[in-house]
Amino acid sequence: MTNQLFLRKKKLGYFSKTVFIANVLAVVALLLSYCASFIDPREFWIIAFFGLGYLPILLINCGFIIYWFLRKKRNAFLSILAILAGWSLLNKHINFKNKNDKILVKKDTTIRVMSFNVHLFQHYDNKKNKFREETIEFIRTINPDVVCFQEFYSRIRGSKQFTKNLLQEGEFEDYYFEPFEKNDYEGYGQAIFSKYPIIHYGTIEENGYGVNRIIFADVKRETDTIRIYNVHLRSFALQEEDKDFIQKSPTEQVKNEEQTKKLGRKLKRAFTSRSNQANTLVKHIDDSPYPYVVMGDFNDTPMSYSVNLVGKNMKNAFAEKGFGWGVTYFGILPIFQIDYIMSDKRMKVEDYGILKERLSDHYPIWADLIY
Repeated sequence: MTNQLFLRKKKLGYFSKTVFIANVLAVVALLLSYCASFIDPREFWIIAFFGLGYLPILLINCGFIIYWFLRKKRNAFLSILAILAGWSLLNKHINFKNKNDKILVKKDTTIRVMSFNVHLFQHYDNKKNKFREETIEFIRTINPDVVCFQEFYSRIRGSKQFTKNLLQEGEFEDYYFEPFEKNDYEGYGQAIFSKYPIIHYGTIEENGYGVNRIIFADVKRETDTIRIYNVHLRSFALQEEDKDFIQKSPTEQVKNEEQTKKLGRKLKRAFTSRSNQANTLVKHIDDSPYPYVVMGDFNDTPMSYSVNLVGKNMKNAFAEKGFGWGVTYFGILPIFQIDYIMSDKRMKVEDYGILKERLSDHYPIWADLIY
């Protein structure tokens, strides 16, 4: 009799059955998000959307685990096993390998690199600021040997050229500034600053999308030459109305069919464009006569096809020496890692850091490499 009562208590009620079905759907969504890392969005772009939603999907599955531990522990293994299946991908988002939270003194044997999307030196909340002065200040603090800037702006004539000012104040020897758009007085685009001589440079013209493109420079360091890639893959190009729409509830989003379709088109265009750019970059890297470092704003998460394609045969500095959740972007949703430093496998990643300075909508990132 007691056993019968016990079994009766263990049976799932209507609500728990509904939760279980929702749990199964959440697990399927999580598994689909894993697929986004190796399925080309040019073939099936919808899968990339699941990759973008990986973190919320992961948290939903964690919620189901808590529920089932309180209700029926055995069912918790459904989400636990799904999370474990993607453990290697989870480690690309969160890492506890390097607890050091200080910027260590740079060793002579290392090359310190840094990447920063400066958003045309416009403060993220549009407040009046001394963005350029603060940029110079933390460059002095980090003391990088090579810096890659995306969305870099400077006068190109007159006494107010920030390129010349940064060259002097940052104690760099050389730089390569490639404006996407310019007039007789100013320009904006990408820039690479180096404490070593730049002996060759260029732009990868194939699959460039305006300001979203890839430039490179070969820097001469003693007897070695290293190729530096400054990457700025295509953005979603979201307007304020798009950002407001994303933050609305799913019910409100479904009601506005036209806005949903418009947003879907933007996502599809960005996913497929980044795939094109990633493939172009990989081909260019394969032809590089020198060891290489790739860094910049990929506009995509560690779960994406483009990031995994580029990083397939490289070392990811965050994965090697990062600590905590690797958030580098705090714009519309402050949960994404979209800026990366990757290096040739022949290099060793000695250190990595994210500088939590809220100037642009991106955090600057840096790494120490040994070759």
